[in-house]
Amino acid sequence: MNKNYLPWIFGIFYLFLLAATWNDRVDVNASGRTILQFWHTYNDDEEKLLKEVIAEWEAQPANSNWAIRPIRIPFDGHKPKIRTALTVGLGPDFARVDWSFVCELARKNACVDLETFGFSKISDQYLSAPLNTNRIDGKYYGLPDQTTCVALFYNKTIFRDANLDPEKPPKTWDEFIETAKKLTNSEKGTYGFGMDNTLWWTLPFFNTFGAKLISDDGKKCLLDSEAAVKALEFKASLFSVHKIEAGAWRAGAISPESGFVNGRYAMIFMGPWNLPKFTNSKLDFGVALIPAGPAGSSSNVGGTNAVIFKSSKNPRPCYDFLTFFTSAEIQARWCKRLNQMPVNRKSYDLFSFDDKNLQVFMEQLKTSVSNPIVTSYEMLEDVVNPEMEAVITGQKTAADALGNASRKVEAKVLSL
Repeated sequence: MNKNYLPWIFGIFYLFLLAATWNDRVDVNASGRTILQFWHTYNDDEEKLLKEVIAEWEAQPANSNWAIRPIRIPFDGHKPKIRTALTVGLGPDFARVDWSFVCELARKNACVDLETFGFSKISDQYLSAPLNTNRIDGKYYGLPDQTTCVALFYNKTIFRDANLDPEKPPKTWDEFIETAKKLTNSEKGTYGFGMDNTLWWTLPFFNTFGAKLISDDGKKCLLDSEAAVKALEFKASLFSVHKIEAGAWRAGAISPESGFVNGRYAMIFMGPWNLPKFTNSKLDFGVALIPAGPAGSSSNVGGTNAVIFKSSKNPRPCYDFLTFFTSAEIQARWCKRLNQMPVNRKSYDLFSFDDKNLQVFMEQLKTSVSNPIVTSYEMLEDVVNPEMEAVITGQKTAADALGNASRKVEAKVLSL
């Protein structure tokens, strides 16, 4: 046989084998239940509770035809993994994803509009900030399953040493400046505040000044608004004018987290994920709401959302499970057991934390504002962060930097 024909023969055999074994039947388990694949990024403790919730949902008579198969994937790299799986037709029925990924998936027509199932009838039970990270071009393409935000951490020992009441953290930005001045001793290398300078960590400043960064229709960048300019001017002044910020945002500097633990920074922004670390370090610290600006106290939002993929042959039971999973009762149990923030506002009436610091985060989430919704949040950060740093270092005015950033965002980010 001519060897030149061998690749063709093997190719035809492969296609025949593929056709013979191809089966578009959805997998079923040994009990005859149809399997719904759920990709998630929960840790060990979270996954254990997730499986308990799944068992409860499956035990309900209305769900007797379905079996949810949870498959854990690493959070780092989950975006490219899901992109690849969807491209080759091997994606799950539904998945837990970072809040910033929903917009890309929605605009690629990869996930289901939840109004297909009448989501508007129950949408008001979710906290608005995490919920609105799922609102893309006027429609909800996911729902929040886990949320967080940042608040003001302060060192009570340093407060006492400065003759300040450790039970009275600053409530407004004016009070914050006056307090931080009393806590700053540059000769000793101690400062009233240590801050990050990425966009996500700057959102509390923008939000407390009432600055909206992207228009509702997603077509215009509003970073050059008067409110946004004032917010960035204020943030920069903490370092350049008032001399109360340590320069923790600079490359090679002591990070806010480390500076707080070692007593160099009296106040920082931080999330609830570091409460155990700070507690174990024997710090005497407190947590307060972000100081209020012209628009009051507000913060950013982090966390994850759950989306249902259009490739799923059974989207309805996926939706039914997710609404069960994020119901007030399940959320209350989940958050009480894992010390996490509820996404369902009705959960607030069903439990409280023993740790009063966690209670502060629950309150902060009530006034948090949804993050800017763009197809690539990573690119948004890449465009905006250098412009903000140029303001803090005195190379540009806030108006010039944000005007430039706004033009770049519209050209590079909003055009995606």
